[in-house]
Amino acid sequence: MPAQPEGDPAPEDGALPAGAVARASERTLSLYVHVPFCAVRCGYCDFNTYTMEQLGDGVSRDDYHRDAAAEVRFARSVLDAAGAPPRALHSVFFGGGTPTLLPARELANMLGQARQSFGLAPDAEVTVEANPDSVTAETFDVLAEAGVTRVSFGMQSAVPHVLRVLERTHTPANVPRAVGWAKERGLGTSVDLIYGTPGESVADWRTSLEAALEMDSDHVSAYSLIIEDGTKL
Repeated sequence: MPAQPEGDPAPEDGALPAGAVARASERTLSLYVHVPFCAVRCGYCDFNTYTMEQLGDGVSRDDYHRDAAAEVRFARSVLDAAGAPPRALHSVFFGGGTPTLLPARELANMLGQARQSFGLAPDAEVTVEANPDSVTAETFDVLAEAGVTRVSFGMQSAVPHVLRVLERTHTPANVPRAVGWAKERGLGTSVDLIYGTPGESVADWRTSLEAALEMDSDHVSAYSLIIEDGTKL
């Protein structure tokens, strides 16, 4: 990964540095909620994610939505203490990990806390990342009712042998079905693809790209596979 630009030192008391709120009224405000749970850790992933086996005994997903909601409230208090002007959220993104490993009602509760703490702009985009095998039609009923506007599906490939190398566990046929469920409920959709997997041919890539286009999603993201230090791959 490229080096991040240098910023202001973080104050030891946990407050925001003055530069973080300078001209804040001129900028939009967004919220990223990280859900660090995965059923299987993919061999190429260097994100902050964990399977339950990696976390060990005594760790549960059950309390995560309450902890995350508390962090949202804390973030608002820190901004207030720094003198940042109140601003409604321009966008909210639930990423991971696999957010849809949590019950949809818990994702809705976290979004509700964000709305209560900050408010949502009338045109706010609210996105949830999803694994095609961890959702049902009812998942999208709950998410749409809660105010989610878009679902980003981790497709990666439509070719089974490519998915096996990436250690993706979803069934390719479940991707268009899940996208269809989301679209039926008026949700925007996007699908993510990865190209350059060892053993993937140009024909394999064409198969995946054509499968993604056939779903008629609002957006397709294509990422080249990067082998990160310390990952299994």
